[in-house]
Amino acid sequence: MARIFLAVLFLWTYPAFGQSPKRILFFSHTAGFRHGSINTARQVLSTLDPSRFELTASEDLAIITAERLRNFDAVFFYTSGELALSVSQKADLLNFVRNGGGFAGTHSATDTLYSWPEYGELIGAYFDGHPWTQNVRIDVEDPDHPITKGLRTSFTLREEVYQFRAFDRRKTRVLLTLDTRTVNRNASGVNRTDDDFALAWVHQYGRGRVFYTALGHFDEVFLDTNVQLILRQALAWITGLTDGDNSPRGASLTPQALAVTEAAQFTQPGIVSPGSFITVWGRDLSSGSTMIAPLGSTRLAGSSILLNGTPLDIVYASPSQLNALLPVRLAAEPTITIRSGIVNSAAVQLQSAPATPGIFTATFSPGAITLWCTGLGELDNSGNTRLRPTVTINATAAEVLYSGLAPGFLGLYQVNVRYRPTPQLSTQIRLEIGAAAAILRFP
Repeated sequence: MARIFLAVLFLWTYPAFGQSPKRILFFSHTAGFRHGSINTARQVLSTLDPSRFELTASEDLAIITAERLRNFDAVFFYTSGELALSVSQKADLLNFVRNGGGFAGTHSATDTLYSWPEYGELIGAYFDGHPWTQNVRIDVEDPDHPITKGLRTSFTLREEVYQFRAFDRRKTRVLLTLDTRTVNRNASGVNRTDDDFALAWVHQYGRGRVFYTALGHFDEVFLDTNVQLILRQALAWITGLTDGDNSPRGASLTPQALAVTEAAQFTQPGIVSPGSFITVWGRDLSSGSTMIAPLGSTRLAGSSILLNGTPLDIVYASPSQLNALLPVRLAAEPTITIRSGIVNSAAVQLQSAPATPGIFTATFSPGAITLWCTGLGELDNSGNTRLRPTVTINATAAEVLYSGLAPGFLGLYQVNVRYRPTPQLSTQIRLEIGAAAAILRFP
């Protein structure tokens, strides 16, 4: 019986193992500027995963016909200029995608076929200049999509950065965006006024899947491991080997910031202090994803927190919660606004205080306790808090040995106290600083 079961199982699974590779047409006909990276793009795509993808490269316009497109599962454009396609060829390409064929484009594929509006709808936008050619940071806006799965929250590339016209978040799902902190927003040729510089997206076209990335100007872009991961996963997605939501998001959100607290114990609503971590609670605070990042990101999961118009460093983003670090200097009545996708929330007026203490946790060692906190306020030149906290343990005053930043961690404060415990069933730690207090209980 076991042998029969194994034989049946083998026959049932064998077609999956013997599946033919997906056939990709890499089409690089050039009727405008020809990028030197086309050859590198072709070589990289042909070697990404030969067991799953079989690449055919062509620059012959005659290959874009219904009959010849039937030989492929997807078409990948690295083109430019007004391709001399006939009316029937254009219809054949659109029908290929509408009927379930995959379509992908890189870099100057949006600098193509301006006189054919249906092509702009297919690919999702048209090129509108490249204001920056430099090292830039690229944010992963949608870490959950199978094309961006496995990427860090951001990565850096030397790139010729495109901006777009006829781009609409209501019709497409954005995967990658430019971190505008890494460029000069006042540079010549910047046309967008909404700070929405998408660099990769997906959408549905009929029954077909469409992927586009603006990356690809230089040879080294296609040699970058992050870009290769994106391209490999994009080929799998457009050919149906993987599934993932491609519905638009980020344009119809209505972000609402309902409360702002310190980030450790979520107290002191509406009151903030310099150099502390805050938590913003609300609705539609991110475009749908949840992400964690080290300090240095001002846009996470498609969201930013603007403090009096200046973006904060965000370390956590989800649809209902954002965590960010405040600067060491604050106005008396700071205002925050959440930008989720391309939509701003109503401004939230806050009050600044010298300290808003919150205790993340405490660690015990022989004769001492270390409190890990946020919201202890400004520091002196030696890195100690300007305000000296008092600490009581089970109502007994403890000697504070140090109060200042934890070494190497912005926004995280460390308070060391001497502690000679007496037997207790539970321990209550109370930290007071300025006019505020925080309480932590163990167990």
